[in-house]
This record gives sequence, structure tokens and C-alpha cells, in this order.
Amino acid sequence: MFLASAIAFIAGLACGSFLSVLPLTIFLLLALTGIVLVVMEARGTVTLNQGLVLYGALLIGVLWWTVSLGGTNESRLLELAGREPVSMVATVVEPVQQGPHRSVMVVSVTRVGEGALAKAVESRVRVTWRHPDRAFGVGDRVGVTARLRPPRGVLNPGGFDYEAYLKRRYIQAVASVSGPGAITLVRSGLMQLRTAPWRLIDKWRGRIHSAAVATLEGEALGTYLGIIIGERGYFKPTLRDSFMTTGTVHILSISGSHLGLIAFLSFFLVKHGCLRLPAGWLLSLSRWITPSRLAAVLTIFPVTFYALLAGGEVATIRALVMILVFLLAAWLGREKHLLHALAAAALLILIYDPQALWDISFQLSFVSVLAIALLIRWQAVREPSDNDIATTPRENAQRWLWTYARLTGGVTLATIPLVAYYFNQIAWLGLLANLIVVPLAGFVLVPVGLFSAFGLLVFGGESLPLGPLNQTLHDVMIVAVDLLARVPAAEWHVASPAIPVIVVFYLLLVLAFRPRGRTALRWAAALGSGVLLLWWGWSPQGVPDGKTLRVTFLDVGQGDACVIELPDGQTALIDAGAAYETLDMGRAVVAPFLWDRGIRRLNLVVGTHPQLDHIGGLAWIVRSFDVDEYWHNGIARKEPFYQHLRHWIQKKGIRERRTVARAVMLSSKSCRLVALNPPEPDPAQIAQLNLSKGSVLNNLSVVAQLECGPHSFLFAADLESEAMTGLSRNELPLGAKVIKVPHHGAHSSLNRSWIRRVGADIAVISVGHRNRYRHPAPSVIEAYRAQGATVWRTDRDGAVWILADVSSPTIQIHSTRDTLPTAMAMKDFDWRAEFRNLRLIWNRWVTL
Repeated sequence: MFLASAIAFIAGLACGSFLSVLPLTIFLLLALTGIVLVVMEARGTVTLNQGLVLYGALLIGVLWWTVSLGGTNESRLLELAGREPVSMVATVVEPVQQGPHRSVMVVSVTRVGEGALAKAVESRVRVTWRHPDRAFGVGDRVGVTARLRPPRGVLNPGGFDYEAYLKRRYIQAVASVSGPGAITLVRSGLMQLRTAPWRLIDKWRGRIHSAAVATLEGEALGTYLGIIIGERGYFKPTLRDSFMTTGTVHILSISGSHLGLIAFLSFFLVKHGCLRLPAGWLLSLSRWITPSRLAAVLTIFPVTFYALLAGGEVATIRALVMILVFLLAAWLGREKHLLHALAAAALLILIYDPQALWDISFQLSFVSVLAIALLIRWQAVREPSDNDIATTPRENAQRWLWTYARLTGGVTLATIPLVAYYFNQIAWLGLLANLIVVPLAGFVLVPVGLFSAFGLLVFGGESLPLGPLNQTLHDVMIVAVDLLARVPAAEWHVASPAIPVIVVFYLLLVLAFRPRGRTALRWAAALGSGVLLLWWGWSPQGVPDGKTLRVTFLDVGQGDACVIELPDGQTALIDAGAAYETLDMGRAVVAPFLWDRGIRRLNLVVGTHPQLDHIGGLAWIVRSFDVDEYWHNGIARKEPFYQHLRHWIQKKGIRERRTVARAVMLSSKSCRLVALNPPEPDPAQIAQLNLSKGSVLNNLSVVAQLECGPHSFLFAADLESEAMTGLSRNELPLGAKVIKVPHHGAHSSLNRSWIRRVGADIAVISVGHRNRYRHPAPSVIEAYRAQGATVWRTDRDGAVWILADVSSPTIQIHSTRDTLPTAMAMKDFDWRAEFRNLRLIWNRWVTL
């Protein structure tokens, strides 16, 4: 009954999370659930008391979500701060995350402004400090002057919602500062009793960090800091990709698997150490505590120390709560009741933070542990007499390895839908890789690393004890993962599965692994789940109908990225946004969109001009997709982002073409993509150009025109007014129904006569939210509107996509913003808005 009540409470939380957008639907669902329970009571399936408990748990879940989060007031911080840099006083409330030349801290702002204009406020802000000159800890009161921005990421179909992620952490704004002295100490938190334990932990983490940096080299430094103190800022993207490919990325951060392995190792050593004591000692010990209870108590200390050393992050504390509940079950002699312990841990976490229900780490952790618990239960029912059979040590080892392999396989299978949904990948190699990497990390790297950290804290010193051993062990793990990642087809990307299909998959798994049941039904369920896995792995592109054109302007922040899907199935990509130290738009935005569309081959990739915000993300695209041709304007640069792209183009053997006006880049029966710019190159003139100047590169960027039946699109890259005038003088047709506004709507690209000649009905501006260039210029927006064009902006509308039938002049325009449901208060209920939200959520879940 406890399990059923916990499930009902969690279902109530899920219903509560949709109450603001689907109030009528949720009320009808609750009423239907009540009717079902009444029918079940009438049939004797459940008793009256059981029905009341279940329905009560469901209602409490709805009420708890509503009470905990429904009345949360929005902070006035952004309103008070405005768009200019503002002085703030704040308190550090979370352990600071360190990275190469940067610190990331979450602070609670208590005052905005200076002097008589200062105003009190209470709000959380995520501050990135580049090139810091000092370290801060939890409880420190600091002063900082920065321009605040709302926590908005990018809005793309099926993309990661960074804004929602930060809001789940109650962060209302983000800011960036740079250089020594950008953040100053107002008052130290050293003497505050409330923060004293965290300050001690910060001090330990700082010492371990400094010693590791002084001792370890290369990628071993990043993996050590990641799995010992939870600092992820030192991971290189290539290293993370290798671990992601092999399904072992969870090793790189302190997760439930790390704490679980430490708990298992501690519990095993203490319990079996006690059992090997002399008989008299063991008898004396057992008079006041059993070996299992002693192991449960002593295991609390290493796992708690490890979790706190990791900075006490939310995901780590969740795993700690789960393990502590399991240890409590062991103390009570209920080790076999894993499902009840898991349900209790989930309830504790969700009661404290209901929003954890939709957190990726929460879902992955609990699905993994649930799979393990169900497999253990299944094995106990199917093989009840195994433990009574006397076996040799060799047979014991073989049985243990088989059990471990089965559990690893079960976890991999159970997490496939979630990994595919969130990360567009099926890490099938994880079944083998985890058999190698998890024991190496959990039973060797983590214990040795923690022992070294503990030795450093006890005995002091500037270098890490056992430094060479740590370096060797981490190098071995990295080499092993790198070799596994090179297995052919190891990196298998897929479209995100639809949520209803994921639900069906889990139902089939439950039926397939029922301990008792009809054999035919179990085999049919297993076959059905296998078919779904094969379908996800295939992720076929939709069959082209020969008449539908789709053009998508992706939201990549301050940059450009456009995907063209021709009616015959050919695809083209024009630019792919920027690639920064911690965010590659090609990897994070463009690639997931292509996978979700079933696109694995690009017939054409165009890099309009060698600037970071246009071709920075292309390197990852070229590396990860089959590309037939790459077209560019012929200008080379020495910057790392350009050289990185060149490396992958040459390594993949992609055919390159230099773009000149009138060149046909892509064609089909009814469509042609033709270059309008740059003109034929003059070597003498190019030699005299200052290619480091932005306007020069902008005016030499590739401008393309797409003609498909009655539809025309103009992709104007970063063209500026001077080059626009030149284009207007030639004989090439400039008219287009849809234009990608040049240079993100900058004032330097305002040419009213050119805008009139293009005569577009739709103008799309690809621009970053609150960018430092203040794009787009109001005068540019006014000029397009004066021409009669409807203006769409990726900073406000998110991705914009246009569907057109080549046999008809009509088009359909959609944006990501329009696909988001709108919250409404009960007093303002509108059934039409309810149906709209219901349709949007259904379309998002089914046609992702």
C-alpha cells in the first residue's frame, strides 16, 4: 500500500505541475480517477480504505505542488536593475564552481543600487566571473556591479530549456563580470555559525583543488576534480564526447553511482571484516550490535563526507538521501525491501523540492535504481534457491559477474528512452563500457582519490598524496574510454522519442519482466519493446512528398543557423552559430534539431564567412554528419575556430567549393539555391583588404537566394549597406518573399532602397537576447515594417520555420514561442485557451 500511495502522490505532483495550463483537463482527470477507484471498490479490487488512501495521496500531491510553487512571486530584481550595469550586495549561497580562468557562483541579492537610491530586494543570481583574483565561499557577503539579464537560453523545437532549468533552481537572473576586483568582499562569512560547516568544506575543496592542479596533468586533472570534488569546469569537450558515446558520462560527475559504490564498498568491508573476527570477539560485538547494523552506521560517514566534499549539489544530496534511506532499511533489517526504500527516498526529495520531478538527474537516478530493484526482485522469484546452493569461490565469482552484468544491462535498457529523449543518443556500447569503467572508477579511482584527498587534509602539503598513482589510474581510464569510443557506430544519435511511446515502452518492459505470468505475453512484450528500440535506433527521415519545402531559422543566440529541407529530401545548412568554451551551438542546438528531423546526411553546408558567430558551430556538424559539399567565400583566417573547422573538413574528405555570384549550390526538380555574393575574386584587391576588420568580412559573406516554385527566400548573411548597393547595381534578381535580415538587424546594414527592391513579406532576424551590440536597431525594424513585411525575431519568437507547398503560393509560419502553452489563473479561465494548451502539449509530446 505504501508503494501505491507514493506513486499516487507523485502522480498528483505531475498533475499539479500542469494545473496552471490545463485546469479543466486536470479536474476531469481527477474526477475520472475517482470514478475508476469507486468501480474498483465495487468489484472488490480495492477496499474502501485503500481507495480513500490512494485518492487522498493523489489530491495531496496536487495540493502540495500548488502550495509549494503555485504562489511563488516573481522577483522585481530585473525591473529594479534595468538594462544598465547596476551595483548589488549579495550573499554567496552555494559552493563556488571553479574552472580554468573562471568562477561560477550563485548569490542571493539583498540590495540593488547605491546610496539613497538603494532598494531592498530578495532574488538569486548566477554570476560568472572570468579571470578572478580571489576565491569566495558560502556565507560571504560580496559587492558586484554588473548588467543583469533574464535567465533565457535558446528556444528551439524539442531543445533544452535553459530558462526553465535555472528557474527550477530559483535563479531569477544571470550576470557576467571580468577581471581582478570585479567582485569585492563586503563581509566575511567565516564567523557565522550557520555557514561555518560549509566554509570548512569550501576550505577543504580549495586545498584539494590547488593540490590537484599542482600535481596532475592533462585530462586526468579534469576527471580527478570531477569525480572527487564535483568540479566539471576542467573537462574538455572531446573528453566529454568520448564518455557520452560510451554511455559512461555519469562517471565524470559525482552521481548516485559514485555514492552507491562507496556505500557498497564500505558496507561490504565493514560487515565482512566483522564476520572474520575471532569467534569470541564477534560474539561480544553481536551482543550490542549486529555486523549489518554496524556496517550501516559506519557507512554513513564516508558517503556523507563524499557528498559534502562534492559541494553538496542538489543531485548529489538527492543520491545521499536515497542511500541514507537504504542504510536505514538495512538497520531495520529490511534490506530486501528496496522498492519501499526507493519510494521513501523519492517522497522525501519531492516533498522538499517538488520541481525535482522534472529534473533530468532525478529521473535518470530513480529509473536506474528502480531497474536494479526490480531485477533483484525478479531474480529472487525466478531463482529462489540460488543462495542455498554451496558453491566454490570460482562459481561465486562467476555468479557475481553474471549478476553484475545483468544489472548493468538492465540499467542501460531502462535508461535508453530518457537518454534518447534528452541527449538524442542510444549509448548501446554502455553495456560493455560500464562493465569496465564503473568498477575501475568506483572500486579503484574513487577510493584512491578520496584517500589521497583525506591524506592531504590530514597531513597537509602542496601536492596530492599518491599523485603519480592517481595520474596513472585516470590516464588508464581515459585511454580505455577513448578506445571504446572509436568502436565503429559507437556514437549512435537518434531522434527524441515521443513521450507516449516512451510510456508504452516502459509498460512493455514491465510485462516482459514480470516474475510470473503467461510466457506468450511476456515474449510478446519483449518483442514489442525490441521493435521500439530498433525504430528509435533507425530514426528515419520523413518520406519526402515532393511538394513541401521547409526552411527553419534556428535560435542560436547572437549568430546565424538555417536549415533548408527541399521537397525531394535534399537538405542544406547555412551557418551553425558560435562555439564558446562551454557552449557549442552546433552540438547543443543544430545537431539535435537535425537528429529530431531524422537528418544524418547534409547535401550542402555553407559557411557564409569566417566569423565565430556564423561558422563556430560548423566544426561539430562536419565532424558528426555526412556532408557532401562545403561552400565558402574563400577567405582563410588563423583563429582557432576556423582552423578547427578546416581540420574536420580535411579529415572527413569533404569536397570544398569556393562560392561566387551566379553559382548554383543546390538544385532539384522545382528548387534552386543560387549564390548572389561574393563577386568573382580579384587577387590584387583581396591582398589589400584588412581581413581582420568585421565590415570587410561581412561584405564578402555568401548571400544565397532560394527559388522553389512560387516561393523565394533570400539568405543575406552579414551583408552591410555598401555591399547591398553593389548587389543592387548588378543584374541578379533580388526579390524574395522571405528574407533573413542581414547582420542581425544592425544599423550598418540599413539600406532602404535595397529593402524596397527585395520587397519581402516576411523578415526574420536571427539575434541574441539582450545582446551587447543592441541588435536589432529600431530603424531597421521600422524600415522592413514600412515595406509591409512581418518581422519575426529569434530572441523573442525562438526558432522560426516556414512550410510552403511548391504548387501553391500560400505558406505557413510557425515559431517555438507559439508552441509553448500559456499559464492562466482560475479566475481568468478560458476554455479556448485550455484547448489550445492541450493541443500544443499533445503536439509537442507526440510529434517531437
